[in-house]
Amino acid sequence: MCELFAMSATEPHTVRYELDLFAAEGGEKHQNRDGWGILFAQERDCYIFREPDPAATSELTRMVVRNERPCKHLIAHVRRASVGGVELANTHPFDRVLNGRRHAFAHNGGLPGIEDRGDTRALRAERIGDTDSELAFLLLLDRLRASAPGDPAERFDVFARFAAEMRELGSANFLFFDGERLFVHADRRRFETEDGVTEPREPGLNIRSFGERHAGQRWDAAGASISEVSGPLHLIASVPLDSEGWEPLERGTVLALKDGVIEARRIV
Repeated sequence: MCELFAMSATEPHTVRYELDLFAAEGGEKHQNRDGWGILFAQERDCYIFREPDPAATSELTRMVVRNERPCKHLIAHVRRASVGGVELANTHPFDRVLNGRRHAFAHNGGLPGIEDRGDTRALRAERIGDTDSELAFLLLLDRLRASAPGDPAERFDVFARFAAEMRELGSANFLFFDGERLFVHADRRRFETEDGVTEPREPGLNIRSFGERHAGQRWDAAGASISEVSGPLHLIASVPLDSEGWEPLERGTVLALKDGVIEARRIV
């Protein structure tokens, strides 16, 4: 069970992370994870820190926490390996450059059968690792190459169609940053209970939104905090990180967010 987290904000915000605590909120509280990654967007580019080691014992994680980078868009992923070994090449978020912008992708779930599709065979040689997640990312980029780079509505349509198609293969919770916008797709996920790990079920992602009435307030939750909220801001997480304000996203929900504004929302 991987854990996803993302932010889209009107103004650059500094978010403090304790990734081992963040991962524990999603279950498997007594097991190490198989890697972690964080993206801090900076206009057309971004800082990306990734490591295939457990966050709880990582010196790099501590460095990232001590030196948070203000940003408007952020993606974090804590991995539980299912497809592909515990290697840097298989650690999310994956990134590539397209149309002069850094694109990045993180996935929670599994996409059995994606290797056997005709439209992914030619893309396998471009894959650095061996996960179904990275192959899905390459397929999305391949489709975006044929779209108009300056048309956000067309790019949203491409992402929505892609997400609906991937959902037919398996669990497909996606976070995708195209160098300008954060795209989200909610599906199902596995949950840890006292009786064991469940089959995939809703919700796969949750959203919490902050508006003008929250300006100047501090947000503290398990594994993450923001010292001062400024302007509209949205958080996306695999599980609610505190007891207030979280909305479960219905399966098939697709969002496009830019600088703290939800520009598009659709059920596909």
